[in-house]
Amino acid sequence: MFKKLLLSLSIFLLITINSGFGQGYLDKPTDNRVAFGLFAGVNFNQHSADFIGINFPQVPSCCPRFETGTGIGFNGGLLFDLPLSDRLKLQFRGLYSILSAKLSTIEPTYVSTPDGKGTSGSFEHSVDASLAIAGFQPMIGYRIQDNLTISAGLRAGFLLEKTYKQQEVLTSPSTGTFLGTNSRVRNASSGDINNTSALNLALALGAGYSLPLNTENSLQLIPEAYYYLGLNNIFSDGKWKSNQFSLGLALVWSPRKLKPIRPVALPPLPPPALMPPPPPAVPVLDASIAAVAVDEKGIETSIARLKVEQFLSTRMHPLLNYVFFDENVSNIPSRYKGITDKQKNDFSLKKMYSMSTMDVYHNILNIIGKRISMYPQAEITLTGCNSDIGNEKGNTTLSKQRAENVKKYLVNVWGISESRIKVEAKNLPSIPSNITNIEGQQENRRVEISSNVDRIFEPIIVQDTLVESNPPLFRFKPNINTPIGVQSWKIITEQSSGELKVFSGTGIPPKTIEWDLSKEYEVVPRLNEPLNYKLEVVDNDNKKWQSPLQSLPVEQMTIEKKILEQIADKEIDKFSLILFAYDKSDLGIENQKIADFAKRRIQKNSTVNIVGYTDRSGDEKHNIDLSQRRANSTAKALGVDPKLAKGLGELKLLYDNELPEGRFYCRTVNIEIVTPVIYE
Repeated sequence: MFKKLLLSLSIFLLITINSGFGQGYLDKPTDNRVAFGLFAGVNFNQHSADFIGINFPQVPSCCPRFETGTGIGFNGGLLFDLPLSDRLKLQFRGLYSILSAKLSTIEPTYVSTPDGKGTSGSFEHSVDASLAIAGFQPMIGYRIQDNLTISAGLRAGFLLEKTYKQQEVLTSPSTGTFLGTNSRVRNASSGDINNTSALNLALALGAGYSLPLNTENSLQLIPEAYYYLGLNNIFSDGKWKSNQFSLGLALVWSPRKLKPIRPVALPPLPPPALMPPPPPAVPVLDASIAAVAVDEKGIETSIARLKVEQFLSTRMHPLLNYVFFDENVSNIPSRYKGITDKQKNDFSLKKMYSMSTMDVYHNILNIIGKRISMYPQAEITLTGCNSDIGNEKGNTTLSKQRAENVKKYLVNVWGISESRIKVEAKNLPSIPSNITNIEGQQENRRVEISSNVDRIFEPIIVQDTLVESNPPLFRFKPNINTPIGVQSWKIITEQSSGELKVFSGTGIPPKTIEWDLSKEYEVVPRLNEPLNYKLEVVDNDNKKWQSPLQSLPVEQMTIEKKILEQIADKEIDKFSLILFAYDKSDLGIENQKIADFAKRRIQKNSTVNIVGYTDRSGDEKHNIDLSQRRANSTAKALGVDPKLAKGLGELKLLYDNELPEGRFYCRTVNIEIVTPVIYE
């Protein structure tokens, strides 16, 4: 039967291609077309229930109440997409999906002990429910960008598998048995789940991003994510619903249509003397780019020139003494800068001077290794932690391995004696982040580093030349028109010394691309010559196109020029406070040290600016209030008017909030001290 079905489908495709896709020209690769494909994914199952053992008659359990459960399953099937318009389409899927989960709860009991005295203990009721459905999933899809589609619809499936395994197991104490038995396990049973609903219904919401696998865009790989919200109960007469979050891939074939060219009767040619000149050739691809300035309020303005000015500056980069890890992984992430044993002699803290705060932090293990080498009396403690949830629940072995890997790096690369490094392991950190959300769980997967010598974690103090640009924030606006489609694109900024910054991507570029020079000290133009920028595009026929070169005049104001021309100048000092206690505004010991240092830099004619920030977590109004309180505490520590302090909360995110360290460094108060300088 399967061979006949496959043969019929092949004949249908051949007839369709030969009859509907004859000689002609190709559609745009971004047009919606009929699509066929396969998909597969992983389900993260979340069950919510409200039943007790007697509501589950086939389970010999005295459980007071089952409420939640989790599990992992798989899904897969076939898909068919039918376009309704350029952006809207109907989507149909036939699928098989595993909804299994384990429901459990803990209950106190009295336990028989070997000495016959008995003691208080606890045991776990658990039901492993094996559930699987085969069903149909109709949806409406809307393409919000050329490659990004969001979908919504309904999943309806018949329960093909509905079995269970259950037992009650003593969890504490480690010795002893249930009263009246000689076992730590009782009421073990398995079988079919009765009283189930005939249909399992769920609301489906998802998104997919198309990645072309060939130049015709006819074959695509689509990473996708779906959330299924259960609409009815698994029991026909009791509360038990199943929700899923699914991650997967779809392989889709959507043939490009070839539209037939109808012959057109041509008018007779006029005499050669009267023939009009031939029309200009139509460009295959039109690429252009513009740039505008963006102020603090996000308002765009035109740019006449870029002004770059040098200032004497003292800057301070605080050190976050945490190393963060990926979920259920003990290897140090690659974003932390590693060096070899041979390279350590060339490592210098002075090389940190031109780096951004985040680049300095990602060298934290090398900074600590260098400083421990400088202080023979220094000893450190590495405390490994985990998120204490999901696969990391109670996994102190993983916590210890994380700390051991940090120790291994310091020993093997920096030659630190193992006797100077103490390793500890726990579940959550002593001061954990919010364990109820994903970002808090990311922050708790870390190794905390402490030392008996405070100078190991002193901030990096840089006394150097600060370069600022006006405007500090650019917004590039690329524009591409092509019937062929875009394979890749690149925006290049350069001076005669070479490339400064390159932005790149695949497919159609975003409508706006921002370049924040205030955060990228190392790429600020240093030459007194125009800044050039251009857009390069590779189309789906592998042809390369380039926009006209754009130039922006650059005006340099160096310290030497200010001295020679006796131009009024200023010295800019910048300091940052981090590691405030959760939801607290007190500075703490380490922040107080930084504030004391900054206070000594304030002169009678100095202008002080204090701004508090937070990360994106939490309520926006609360974050503004919290950042204002922290800014006020800083003003008090500096002995300046609190009117100079303001809190912006999460209105301006200073660092990448997708990374846990980015969120920690966003929880900061920045101090800027501007002191006039007179050259004589």
